[in-house]
Amino acid sequence: MRTLLLSGIPAALPVALLAIAASMFVIWRRDRRLREQREMLRRAYELGEEILGSSSADQILNKVRLVVPRIFGVTNAELYLYNRHAKTLDAVERSGTDPVSIPLSAPPTGPQAGAVACFHYRTLLAIPDTSRSPFPVAGQTGSDAPRSLLFVPMLAQGEVLGILEMDQQDRVRDFSRDEQALAQHLGNQIGVALKLLDQRSVREQLFRTEKLAAVGQLISGIVNDLQTPLAAIANLAQAAHTDLPEPSVRDDLATIAAEARRASEIVIRLVGFAGAGQTQPQPVELNGLLRNLIEWREREWKVRGIRVHSLLAEEPMTVLGSHGQLEQVFLNLLVHAEQSLSESSEKLITIRTSLIARRILVEIGYSGPQTGADPFSGLPDEAAELGVCRSLVTGHGGEVRLVQSPAADPAFQVELPWSAQEKPSAAAENGREGAHTLTALVIEPAETIQTQLRGLLAGRGYRVVPVSSSDEGLDLAQRLRFDAVFCSVHAPGLNWVETAEHLKSRVGGFVLLSDSYNAELAADFEGEGRFVLAKPVDERQLDRVLEAIQ
Repeated sequence: MRTLLLSGIPAALPVALLAIAASMFVIWRRDRRLREQREMLRRAYELGEEILGSSSADQILNKVRLVVPRIFGVTNAELYLYNRHAKTLDAVERSGTDPVSIPLSAPPTGPQAGAVACFHYRTLLAIPDTSRSPFPVAGQTGSDAPRSLLFVPMLAQGEVLGILEMDQQDRVRDFSRDEQALAQHLGNQIGVALKLLDQRSVREQLFRTEKLAAVGQLISGIVNDLQTPLAAIANLAQAAHTDLPEPSVRDDLATIAAEARRASEIVIRLVGFAGAGQTQPQPVELNGLLRNLIEWREREWKVRGIRVHSLLAEEPMTVLGSHGQLEQVFLNLLVHAEQSLSESSEKLITIRTSLIARRILVEIGYSGPQTGADPFSGLPDEAAELGVCRSLVTGHGGEVRLVQSPAADPAFQVELPWSAQEKPSAAAENGREGAHTLTALVIEPAETIQTQLRGLLAGRGYRVVPVSSSDEGLDLAQRLRFDAVFCSVHAPGLNWVETAEHLKSRVGGFVLLSDSYNAELAADFEGEGRFVLAKPVDERQLDRVLEAIQ
């Protein structure tokens, strides 16, 4: 028996050693995989912290392109940002590359189709092998065609701000669940960083507005002190011009009087610009406003050799809004046009107004070169000025754009709603003679609800300013006075609770638009100028709310 046991030891020893070696190999592999996962997480979290501290989308893209390939073992990474105005996914541009814009209404083929699908479905899309994909992402051929793709929605507060794309070109790449979860976490951090950039931009714009208001108060405080001596100079020069017989002295006195009056007009205009804050909307006649601006800039244009072709309509064209803000808009556009003529041999500015389908169209054309660039997103100072113009025009229910085509000179087009002052308001026709014209802000992403509310409110004589997100609404509320705000519970940006809190001291009434009638929500929210309406809006309930606001 002892002999049999001793003879069996050499045979069992290799098996035991092999089992121990296999166990040690499994433990080593697992430990190595855990170390790799920890290193991947460490790099991802470091990248997330760097992204949150970025000052622009370009910086975010540079950091992503540098670190993401090392984390996920991919070839390249791209960022596409959602453009609300154009309804497109715009690639963050790199230096020396052409801009890429993906339309969401007409999905393309190739890898861009995957980005569109990811945006619409709001979920991560992994394609290990593009040649076998059910999506039409295999439209590219050649050495640059990706073999594997990963599309990640960049989410922030439930809103898709864009798409993060990763591609592997030289081999098939199967992204594990852990890698997909980490990629989604990274995409969400990029979305939060983009949201912070937007909020930072809004805060900077509000800070500029506050500085402008402070300058306005300073100018308003000394305007009387300036107006008195200027008026005295003009009057004394005019009186001396009448009494003195010498022609040369009389010409000099006439010049002094004219310059004093011009200085007085400049001071008044500066006060109007600086004080263009929250004001009750008033009728503004655009043709008269533009004629005054042309007369004011005429001397400067003559010095620069710029000719002006005025095609202003003879009949009055009135909009409802702020005279100072509209004057600031058109002056900025005219100055941009004249600066664009510095390199042009033929220096001509054409100003035209027309009335089309109850909309006033103001065109400011100039004979400058066709650049193809968007000045609203150009140089920082220039883009800031034109960005303010776009915000002010949007606040008046209009739109501003630059039209460039090979067959015509570039032109700014400003479209504003026409206000027929001679026509009685619909509110008076409905028997509410004493009601004054209200301005309503509608924060609603659904175009069908926007259209319904615009029709209902306009039919009751109200001026309506529609926007798609809470951030846009808060920005406009800093510039214009609104009597009522209609806000959807699903509005992108700041949630409706914080939006109502920010606007409660600025508006006469805040109306929350819910998907259906909710008695509990109405009981908790309504009161002290707050109301709840179900979508689609019932006319009788709307009349009840408007009467309470008035």
